Amino acid sequence: MTAFESFVSYINGLVWGPPMLVMILGVGLFLSLGLKLMPILNLRAGFKLMWEGRTGLAKDGEIPHSRR
Repeated sequence: MTAFESFVSYINGLVWGPPMLVMILGVGLFLSLGLKLMPILNLRAGFKLMWEGRTGLAKDGEIPHSRR
């Protein structure tokens, strides 16, 4: 049983260690560049739309249009 636990611990360290961190950051950078930094550049508009929905400025049943 100890050998199995050490094997699982080794695999766990390999999967959730630095290689996974590099892969997650790499995919995030790839998607950001692939979307031409759209998530970052439209952050203000996203927060504005989010707060409009919370404060009730949007009418019931209305989907707000994209603001650019």
